[in-house]
Amino acid sequence: MKRFQWLVILVFFQLAFLNCSLDMPANETDPITLNLQTDSLPATAICSGINELHLTGQFNPAKDTSFAIIPNQFTSKKQVFLRKEALDSFELMWNEAQDEGIDLTILSATRNWTYQRSIWNRKWNGTRYAEFDGSERAIEILKYSSMPGSSRHHWGTDVDLNALENEWFESDIVGVATYAWLKQHAGRFGFHQVYGDQKNGRTGYREEKWHWSYLPLAKPLLDCYLSSITTGDFQQFEGAQWADSIGIVELYVQGVDIPKP
Repeated sequence: MKRFQWLVILVFFQLAFLNCSLDMPANETDPITLNLQTDSLPATAICSGINELHLTGQFNPAKDTSFAIIPNQFTSKKQVFLRKEALDSFELMWNEAQDEGIDLTILSATRNWTYQRSIWNRKWNGTRYAEFDGSERAIEILKYSSMPGSSRHHWGTDVDLNALENEWFESDIVGVATYAWLKQHAGRFGFHQVYGDQKNGRTGYREEKWHWSYLPLAKPLLDCYLSSITTGDFQQFEGAQWADSIGIVELYVQGVDIPKP
């Protein structure tokens, strides 16, 4: 008899639970299901299709299929790499420049983290900046060189052209013509000078008339970089402890001139 009573009670509770489920409004979702659906969504779509190791240069361009070696006719260096799309566009720009008597020569392109660290540490430990200490030394070097992990050259979208001195583009007859041509035509091929004269209040690096960035790729890479990088990512190089206090991301990485659409 007791067994029969327990069966009746069990059936009653099952029916009650079923009725409650049927009474749930159609626009409401089971909280457990809702949580599962939310957790399955990506945190952000801003980095979609981007290998985040590229952002801080943690790769070898010689072994990365997104990159191609720059042909000798475009550069005076050996084993220099660029993203394939950027290189294709540069070739078109180079050909048009040649037709108009302008010679464009790539002096530097992709630099991974190890390469950038060697440049940075050499400057840090050299005699040129020996009179500066701590963050002041970092700020002096940052006038024209990036900390490892913060350089646009990590992305394979940026090139240094012809000369690494503004004076050549300002005073040399060939340099003046080259810069004038780039200012007028490079944008049609996606390349822009991202470090201007700072008269508009741009922060960070000093003007670099030689530095041109392929923005169709560099712009989404910058957006992804800013969404994911932290100052904790700057370490294992001289002066890395000053990255936060000098605003390496806020003042330098974001200190660029990007034309409005």
